[in-house]
Amino acid sequence: MLLLDEPLSALDKKLREQMQSELRRLQRQVGITFILVTHDQEEALIMSDRIAVMFEGSIAQLAAPQQLYRRPVNRKVADFIGVMNFLPAEVTAVNGEAIEVEVAGLGHVAIASEQCPGGARTGPASVGFRPETLTVLFDGDAPRARVSDGVVDEVTYYGDMTYYGIRLPGVEAPLTISMRNLFGRKVLERGEAARVSWDPGALVLFC
Repeated sequence: MLLLDEPLSALDKKLREQMQSELRRLQRQVGITFILVTHDQEEALIMSDRIAVMFEGSIAQLAAPQQLYRRPVNRKVADFIGVMNFLPAEVTAVNGEAIEVEVAGLGHVAIASEQCPGGARTGPASVGFRPETLTVLFDGDAPRARVSDGVVDEVTYYGDMTYYGIRLPGVEAPLTISMRNLFGRKVLERGEAARVSWDPGALVLFC
């Protein structure tokens, strides 16, 4: 077993990415367990077969990267790993495998019980979803299951990606939405109207 305690923290971005690939190749070659300690959530997702998220010396969740990212067990883990949007919600009914929820800015949503890792109960709750699970619709784009109207509040251009802050009616904080800058796709400006497409299957409910 090899313990790696923040081994790449002092490297610049390009060298760090190269060393991440080199460490993964080395682990496969030697075939022993690597335990990597890092405060970089993206690095943990890239490097790991399993991730333990710890708070105050206790493991909050131990899971494969995809499971951890898509189905965090509670809001604290969701907020710690990557970027997560949160909207206030109200669970109105729990009927076996179906949960009826009123979500601010999105309206009535029926979601599956597997989308509520901590278990569902009626009353106040919050709903989380990742920036890449929403889509800003442009002319000719086919919507997903649901569409909500909003206004662009902030635009952050990264070259290959643009991150939008989009404000929905009745929601205090803008939603973060990431869009890949495909050839020919315009970049919206602040103040423009935006149609946001989303799928209820991407939501995670925290009661």
